[in-house]
Amino acid sequence: MGLYFRNATGDTVFVAYAYYSPGCGAVQWSKKGWYRIGPNGTVKVFSGWAGDGKYFFFAENERRTRSWGGPFYTPLPSRAFDWCWNTGSTDSRTLGLAKFEVGWGVLDHTVNLQA
Repeated sequence: MGLYFRNATGDTVFVAYAYYSPGCGAVQWSKKGWYRIGPNGTVKVFSGWAGDGKYFFFAENERRTRSWGGPFYTPLPSRAFDWCWNTGSTDSRTLGLAKFEVGWGVLDHTVNLQA
C-alpha cells in the first residue's frame, strides 16, 4: 500500500510532495523531498493507505528543463527536506505544486510523470 511516483521519461527526475499533516500548525500540510527517480523508474514516497486523500507535488528533471507542477506555491530548498508547508530557507525556490486526489478505497496510487 502506498503512494508512488513513476518516471516515464528518459531523464532522471526529482519529486517533492505534500500531504495533510494536522501537527503542522494553522496550514496543516507538510512537504517532503527530494526523491530521485531514474529513467523509467518508480519510487514509493508514502507507505500506508493512499485513498481518500489529497496531495500536492512538484517534479523536475535533473537539468531543470522540464517540470510538473501547478498553482499551489511553497518554498522548496535544493536539498532533502521534511518541513511544514510555510517553512522555507535561504536556499529555497518558491515553486508551484499540482494537486491530485485519490479516491476512497484506493490502497495504492501512482502518479505518472510523462514527457
